[in-house]
Amino acid sequence: MADKRKLQGEIDRCLKKVAEGVEQFEDIWKKLHNAANANQKEKYEADLKKEIKKLQRLRDQIKTWVASNEIKDKRQLVENRKLIETQMERFKVVERETKTKAYSKEGLGLAQKVDPAQKEKEETEQWLTNTIDTLNMQVDQFESEVESLSVQTRKKKGDKEKQDRIEELKRLIERHRHHILMLETILRMLDNDSIQVDAIHKIKDDVEYYIDSSQDPDFEENEFIYDDLDLEEIPTTLMATSPQGHTEDDMFLQSSSTPTSTTSSSPIPPSPATGTTVNRFLSFFLSSQSSLLRISVIFFIDPAVSEVNLPPSLGACPLGPTPLTKEQLYQQAMQESTWTHMPHPSDSERIRQYLMRNPCPTPPFHHQVPPHHSDSIEFYQRLSTETLFFIFYYLEGTKAQYLSAKALKKQSWRFHTKYMMWFQRHEEPKTITDEFEQGTYIYFDYEKWGQRKKEGFTFEYRYLEDRDLQ
Repeated sequence: MADKRKLQGEIDRCLKKVAEGVEQFEDIWKKLHNAANANQKEKYEADLKKEIKKLQRLRDQIKTWVASNEIKDKRQLVENRKLIETQMERFKVVERETKTKAYSKEGLGLAQKVDPAQKEKEETEQWLTNTIDTLNMQVDQFESEVESLSVQTRKKKGDKEKQDRIEELKRLIERHRHHILMLETILRMLDNDSIQVDAIHKIKDDVEYYIDSSQDPDFEENEFIYDDLDLEEIPTTLMATSPQGHTEDDMFLQSSSTPTSTTSSSPIPPSPATGTTVNRFLSFFLSSQSSLLRISVIFFIDPAVSEVNLPPSLGACPLGPTPLTKEQLYQQAMQESTWTHMPHPSDSERIRQYLMRNPCPTPPFHHQVPPHHSDSIEFYQRLSTETLFFIFYYLEGTKAQYLSAKALKKQSWRFHTKYMMWFQRHEEPKTITDEFEQGTYIYFDYEKWGQRKKEGFTFEYRYLEDRDLQ
């Protein structure tokens, strides 16, 4: 439970930073467009780039949480990730405008390129992209709910209501994926000018009705939404089966340049000997799932479709598998082993052994060698608090300093990285927020070498040294 609260606190702080970053981005964006000269624009552009880099780092953290199974409700995370991606798209517009010189041929002809038909096409492409994203987000929610219900049904068998809900969610996931595939195909056709915008407008209401009402009890789906678009008769160069293993990042990277699908196909010309117009082509999809390589070969023969699954070895070596050498088998085993022993950030910090700076002879009745188990945390926990402070401040960079810090943390002392002092709550804080806590604290003053009390002290969490000392 404590780990979940800590994780939720980290998520809340991250989302707060996203909101602040987007607000700062908007402010710089307005200043950039109101700038009077080129020097100001360059300055604001640099500030904008710095801000988008911060947002991208936050987006990477959010993506990690979205992929985690510990978080069930991911709607807020997905919304914030998409909010950051929107700002990334806006920044790309700024970059393109900067690269387009004011008096170049491209700059002078820019106003002539945007005509009503092109604008309508771009708006339709944006609608298709947003609709696909919405469907994908709903699929993620359905899958999360299925996983949660499956765990509950394993604990309590015979719950027919939950079983029915799972079956209903699986049916919705299947229908959603069908619509995603159809809309991705339409998106590719529109990008290649193989379909008219008016034809897409005819299905818009039905698709939006499906998204809004597909979970209603009295919902009746129109199974003939796409029949008028003749998707079965489109050229084979536009047909591609979307792999189930595609990631959201692939979707974003593809849509940031030209709205295309996450997969593509390369047509193979028909054999001249046949003299027919039959197109046959192969599409290889490689996706890594649980360290397994899956290769699918799709044959299209304008309208029958057949699928053949090949073993990974035949996909890589059509003539048959080649036995691995002893060295290759060893390297493969070592590579698999690395995934089960991932490094920790603290592993890069080398622990130095304590070496006496000024060794001197001592009477034989004193310890001539360190006491038994003196390098263990149990030994340090038996030492007095003042002794631990002495070791921490006077044996810097040694294992002894590390163990003394670990022992102090177990006594509820917390290190303040700004003042370089150890603090301990004297009583429960009067104020606790996501950013700080305020109250009365006991701290150790290493300059006057003694414990002091500080009332009304604000301990900002950004100065808290909170590494997990293993």
